[in-house]
Amino acid sequence: MTIRCARCERESEQLAQAPLPTELGRRIQDSICPSCWQEWLRQQVILINEYRLNLVDRQARAALEGQMRQFLNLPDSNQP
Repeated sequence: MTIRCARCERESEQLAQAPLPTELGRRIQDSICPSCWQEWLRQQVILINEYRLNLVDRQARAALEGQMRQFLNLPDSNQP
């Protein structure tokens, strides 16, 4: 299936599967191209290392998710 990427705004094939087993994962699959997702994965490693995030901590995971939403241009659907 072809999508228009929310980050780079190019037409591309969608991700083969949702990267997360959540509604957010399905949103990413439906609106982010594989190359932008790969860019995020590289950026995620940098952020985890730079800020020494402990992903067992709920606040660290929430902060990383916020950074991911911003990087991928995916607003939080819970916000007005």
